[in-house]
Amino acid sequence: MRQKWLIKIVAVLLFVVAPLAITNAFSDATMYETVYVKSGDTVWHIAAAVATPKDDIREIIFEIKQLNKLNNNAQVFPGQALKVPVRSKQ
Repeated sequence: MRQKWLIKIVAVLLFVVAPLAITNAFSDATMYETVYVKSGDTVWHIAAAVATPKDDIREIIFEIKQLNKLNNNAQVFPGQALKVPVRSKQ
């Protein structure tokens, strides 16, 4: 009986703690900005424009690709609207 309770407690802790352990560059970002792609822009350039000195630009690129459902090529076109996570520069 005691073992069943222990298993239940461990399972509950895993379901509560595991999602909190998952991190990414903008896990604490609550604001998003719409950016319109200009001729010559790349996702890398757009990510660099919103990055803070502490950010890993690769994580920002990943976040932009996820938010906008871009494939691995992350090809963008002039006039395309992209949702971009933003934080204050610190």
